[in-house]
Amino acid sequence: MKQLANFSLTEKQFAVLVGRSRMYGFLPTDYKREIPQLLFGENQLAAVCKDYYKNSSFCKDADGNISLWKLYNLFTGANKTSYIDSFLDRSVNAYQFAEKVRFALEGKEYNWYLS
Repeated sequence: MKQLANFSLTEKQFAVLVGRSRMYGFLPTDYKREIPQLLFGENQLAAVCKDYYKNSSFCKDADGNISLWKLYNLFTGANKTSYIDSFLDRSVNAYQFAEKVRFALEGKEYNWYLS
C-alpha cells in the first residue's frame, strides 16, 4: 500500500480510467476475463468522480494529478454507500484495482483501463 503514494495519474489518465470503468459492466463475459475485475457500479463511480474534485482529503492536486493512494481512498469512500453483502468484496477490489493500475504505470503489465 505504501507504494501507491509514489504513483500518480494525470487528469487525462483518470478520465480514461473512469470512462473505461463505466464500460466494464457492459463488456462481453469472455472479454471481462482478460482484464482486472471491477466491482464498483455507476453510483460508486459517480462518487469517485465527484470526490476527485471535491473531497478535501483525497482530491486531485492543483495540476489535476491524483496519487494512486488518493484514488484508492476515493474508491473506498465510494464503497461506503454499498450494501453490506458487497461491502467487503468491493473493499478488497479497490485495493486490487489500484495495484493493477500501479503495475501498469510501472510497465509490468498491460491495463485495459488506461489504454
